[in-house]
Amino acid sequence: MDLNRRHLIEASTAGIAGALAMPADAARAAPLTSLLGRDATQYGVRPGSSEDQTRTLQRAIDEAARAQMPLALPPGVYRAGGLRLAAGAQLIGVRGATKILFTGGTSAIQSDGSDSIGLTGITFDGGSIPLPARRGLIHVLGGRDVRIVDCEITNSGGSGIWLEQVPATSSPPSR
Repeated sequence: MDLNRRHLIEASTAGIAGALAMPADAARAAPLTSLLGRDATQYGVRPGSSEDQTRTLQRAIDEAARAQMPLALPPGVYRAGGLRLAAGAQLIGVRGATKILFTGGTSAIQSDGSDSIGLTGITFDGGSIPLPARRGLIHVLGGRDVRIVDCEITNSGGSGIWLEQVPATSSPPSR
């Protein structure tokens, strides 16, 4: 019982700290990120850091995908570019409070033939950095069960979302 209580207290503390750093409306609606999946801060990812976090965030994405767990990004700004989504990678943010600020490269997020990937509740800010032709800030080439839900694209220097050879589904997949 102590382990569960300790986990709940840690999750509550992290949630309260994150809530203090975001707008009031988003704070009221924000879930505890550690309850959504693996908390990205456990891997050294730091919301609001002025440093590029591409390497650290990529490691967190890869490890969470290997464990078949979503990666929860607490509220804040994450500076990164060229992130790759492997099969099963799921990134979950807090709508209106979690932002990935593009630092350069061919795309902020890309996936090449990966199935069962998802992005939820994240703002992708392109920083008005020009993108190469036929590239998107979010770029997905092939793969099935691609889900982009409650995300916002701002300041893209080209296409916001580029999907190529991604089949449309006519009904939700069964669980």
